[in-house]
Amino acid sequence: MLAAYTDAMLANHDDVEEIVGFYQIPRGDVEGILGLIRRLQGAFIYVHPSKRYVRRLRVDLVGEPQPSVINTIRYLPPRVQIAAGVALLAGGMMLLSRRRFTLPDGKSAVEALTATQ
Repeated sequence: MLAAYTDAMLANHDDVEEIVGFYQIPRGDVEGILGLIRRLQGAFIYVHPSKRYVRRLRVDLVGEPQPSVINTIRYLPPRVQIAAGVALLAGGMMLLSRRRFTLPDGKSAVEALTATQ
C-alpha cells in the first residue's frame, strides 16, 4: 500500500485516498507514515543528473565506456582514416598559415590587401 501511495503521489494523481481505502487498513495505523510520504514528496525536488555522472555510473554498472572519438576513428576503414588524417593536416596547415601571415595590428595580410583597394 505504501508503494502504491508513493507512486500516486509522485505521479500527481488525486486518487490517493482511494488507495488507502482499497487496502482496508485503518487510517490511524498508517497516518504517520502517509504524512511522512507527503512531507518527503514536498521536500525532494527532481534534479537532472549531469552527463559526466551518467557516463561514470554507466561505466561502473555496465563496465564498458561509451565510445569516444578516438575509438570511433580507430574502427573506421583505412581509407577513411587516411582521409581524416589528411583533412586534419590540411586544417592545421591552414591555421598555421593564417597565423603566420597576420600583421602586427591583428589584420591578416589578405584583409589588409583588400582594404587598401
